Amino acid sequence: MSLFTELDQLKTELDKLRPLSPEQEARVLQKFRLEWNYNSNAIEGNSLTLGETRSLLLHGLTAAGKPMRDHLDIKGHNEAVFWLEDMVRDERPLTEQFIRGMHEVLLGEAYDVPAQTADGKPTRKHIVPGQYKQLPNNVLTATGEMFYFASPEETQAMMTDLVDWYRQEVDHPTLHPVALAAEFHYRFVRIHPFDDGNGRMSRLLMNLILMRGGYPMTVIKASDRNQYLASLATADAGESEPFYRFVSENVTASLQLMIRAAKGESIEEPDDLDKKVSLLKKEILNAERTINITWSTQTQSKFYEVALSFWLEDIANEMDRYKDLFFRNEISISYHRVNEKYFGGSQAKSLEAIKEDVEQYLSKPDIRIDHIIYAFEWTTFRYHKNTFNVRLLVDFKFSNFEFTVGFRLFDPSKPTDSEIDENILSTFIYRDKYSRTIMHDISHQIANSVYEFIIAKHKEA
Repeated sequence: MSLFTELDQLKTELDKLRPLSPEQEARVLQKFRLEWNYNSNAIEGNSLTLGETRSLLLHGLTAAGKPMRDHLDIKGHNEAVFWLEDMVRDERPLTEQFIRGMHEVLLGEAYDVPAQTADGKPTRKHIVPGQYKQLPNNVLTATGEMFYFASPEETQAMMTDLVDWYRQEVDHPTLHPVALAAEFHYRFVRIHPFDDGNGRMSRLLMNLILMRGGYPMTVIKASDRNQYLASLATADAGESEPFYRFVSENVTASLQLMIRAAKGESIEEPDDLDKKVSLLKKEILNAERTINITWSTQTQSKFYEVALSFWLEDIANEMDRYKDLFFRNEISISYHRVNEKYFGGSQAKSLEAIKEDVEQYLSKPDIRIDHIIYAFEWTTFRYHKNTFNVRLLVDFKFSNFEFTVGFRLFDPSKPTDSEIDENILSTFIYRDKYSRTIMHDISHQIANSVYEFIIAKHKEA
């Protein structure tokens, strides 16, 4: 059986199903572009995951902690893919000018990369997109031998010969279209005409030739990188069939995907679900809001140690600044359970007594508290023309997976004031520790609200 027999049969089947509906085509092209952008860059060491690539290209979201160069490479490759699609539609001839222009689109602005001098010393190489290499870009193989690409002096002539060979092959075919795409890819890589981006460019140009031959975009997956490089190395040794076969198998997979899309079937590949679940796990299980702890009597006892002890004292210290403005001030604490308006509490003159009471209540193994109200009451503002009272209720409400912190602020001498809505400041999931900076910021925010309330009441005079 010919190397391309199955592939030709699939191509015939796809041609009979063409044209695809606009919706089918848009759906499958988006999948191809995302997979191509991710895999072609990942082969070259780009750190963005498939999910991060999707978020960047579809939603403009950058990945925290990932290099900006990696984001720029993904965006540049995406632009190059669109550029390539336009060229296929316009049926423009392949020229060196086009290749250099595509390289410019792929890499964007000039930049520097780490490099080595001929004697192995570290240096920096200036990459100019669209310009053939100015310095040798030979590589050291895994065996320690130097692999030599075309020299800078040879590159221009060899690129001219490559384009001329391709045009001659188009006019007078001697190779199967898929073999032509694979051979062009190999010859381009063997020249390595640019200082950077040669791998991505070779796969872009291979796809240009495939698409011009009526084949779909073909994605060489990062997971197949070792097989891909090994088949290229075999071609270096003079045996091209393994590389042709490798490319043919990938084109076959793309044809099968296009046929499923044309028939209205699912275009999810067998391992797509595993990929998506893996990405989802990575996103959720390492996220800032991953749920690992639920509210229970054990959790509430520990919660006093890791958060509430500090927070009660910090809020009290913030409120202490207002005591001189009133004749009397008091603090209290109350506890509530689901469907019970009031369960227990304590009113005391000192913060130490409040904290001791809270610690005792939260450590009871048979009582789960669902709501704590930390209350401050300032009585008789020291201004004879307009005296008033202030009550602050700081609410800690505990549900199964998270707790909220809010407050209510009103004048208790005015019954309607107590009906005001609660201000929710923040929601937290349960953790083994909490940021004291965040807790203090919330305490300070409440203190600012108390100040604004006092000023507003004072101005009523």
